Amino acid sequence: MNELSISRAWDEAKAILTREGHLLAAVALALVVLPQLVLAVVGVPVGAQATPASQVVYIAAVLLGFVAQIALNRLAIGPSVRVADAITQGFARVLPVFLVLAGVMIIVAIIAVVVAMVLSAAGVGILPAAGKQPPASLLMLLIVLTAAATAIFQLVFPVAAAETGNPVRLFARSWQLARGHYLRLLGFILTVFVTLAIVAAVTQLGVGSVILLLVGRPNPGSLSALLVGLVAGAMQAAFTVTVAVMQARIYVQIAGGRELVEEVFR
Repeated sequence: MNELSISRAWDEAKAILTREGHLLAAVALALVVLPQLVLAVVGVPVGAQATPASQVVYIAAVLLGFVAQIALNRLAIGPSVRVADAITQGFARVLPVFLVLAGVMIIVAIIAVVVAMVLSAAGVGILPAAGKQPPASLLMLLIVLTAAATAIFQLVFPVAAAETGNPVRLFARSWQLARGHYLRLLGFILTVFVTLAIVAAVTQLGVGSVILLLVGRPNPGSLSALLVGLVAGAMQAAFTVTVAVMQARIYVQIAGGRELVEEVFR
């Protein structure tokens, strides 16, 4: 079994971000920032803004985010390829990745329902009452189960970027690579979750509040919405790039690609 060092992966990631930052930024700009701007124009599909157009754009933005992660992983794994080739790989592999992640989320939901029913039967009120919002305990259960599953299946992205195979192969390969490294992978993904929550809070409460005071409410298509979309897209792009490069270097360590580890520092 190959060893995994998160600190070593971070050192390699910093080297790649410094050397290949312009290429990674190009992918993020096209596949993360631009979709966020389009979404700002049509509106996020929540409440009164949930139009068919906004729903289509939202789904497209999510899928393009998956494409971006695969492409970024491909660039960070090496050997060096053109940005166009990395993006092509992303589009070619996005469907298998989506099917794996959708399957994992279904499994997580089923487990969450079973656990919630067991706890409720034991007198621990976790299921929502009819017509009421889900309790915080149920949301926390979903977060914990999602983090536990994501710790393993985050490797779907680098596997899709570097290897071939159908969704079953991606699922099995991710599981195989994660065995023996679960606690380190869980620690990494928990760090990602916490950082994501901080980024979302800063965007929503910090930058969003300032934009609201300066140019008004971010209604679909407004200048305020465009500014919020631009800021949110930029922060999401930086976050996505960093996480994808880290995932790539974690994959290289576990998969045993020593020559790819050495290439980072050439």
